[in-house]
Amino acid sequence: MAKALAKGSRITGAQRTTLASQYAKRYAAGESIRKIADDAGRSFGFVHGVLKEAGVELRGRGGATRGVKKTASSSAAKKTTAAKKTATKKAPAKAPAKKSAAKKAPAKKSTAKKAPARKR
Repeated sequence: MAKALAKGSRITGAQRTTLASQYAKRYAAGESIRKIADDAGRSFGFVHGVLKEAGVELRGRGGATRGVKKTASSSAAKKTTAAKKTATKKAPAKAPAKKSAAKKAPAKKSTAKKAPARKR
């Protein structure tokens, strides 16, 4: 592990390139940007910026995701589910009936006239 850099010190040139390659190796090995930043005594934004400058392809955010994960285990699960579906074929579900698009009548305009404003 590299020694912690002085907080707020400007890192440029060859030192920045060396730092970028070290961070890239650690990130590729599976460490998070936050972990690298904590160990280095730098901010998340600094480490993130250095990795982007180095051309590292950053991973997506962790936690709950909305999409389906694409892993070997999920593809195996899909295969078993597909096998079950082909073994027990069900009648195709009927498509829901389409509703006719009826146009609404325009709102009636009121014909009442407003009273003139009073003078004080």
